[in-house]
Amino acid sequence: MRKKFALGLGLAAIAVVGAAVAAIGPTGPGQIYTYYDDNGGVVGQSSIHCDGTPESWGKFTKNYGVGYYICDPEP
Repeated sequence: MRKKFALGLGLAAIAVVGAAVAAIGPTGPGQIYTYYDDNGGVVGQSSIHCDGTPESWGKFTKNYGVGYYICDPEP
């Protein structure tokens, strides 16, 4: 019984950490998060452009994909 409880508690902790990461969104230049609804339709996006300018729109969900812009290095 205790092992099942500990396993369930561990899985719940992992789920909470995963949700927290999704809530954070992009953390540096060139990152883009695209958020999807349950049917796979795009419902939001959050990004940090190569110049450091943040941009976001729409709804942020637990279903997301992470991408990256190709940023030229500074001269």
